[in-house]
Amino acid sequence: MNKFLSLSLLGATLALVSGCTLASFETEPVTLKTDKGEVVCQLYDRNTVIFDRVIHMPHAMHVEEADALCRAEGERLRKK
Repeated sequence: MNKFLSLSLLGATLALVSGCTLASFETEPVTLKTDKGEVVCQLYDRNTVIFDRVIHMPHAMHVEEADALCRAEGERLRKK
């Protein structure tokens, strides 16, 4: 199992056990413009970048690529 998946499962498990949901950490969706089209990301608070994910992407893009763009945007905003 890769590191990202392991951390994601751990985080999701902790969120469920603690009684909180990720929805309480959601920010407004962010749209990124790429060469392949627009990617819409669901970002979470700045300390929860690991859960940032794509909610809409161009057909020409793979989910892994779009998720990576969303996490990179979350990291960029976290460092601001």
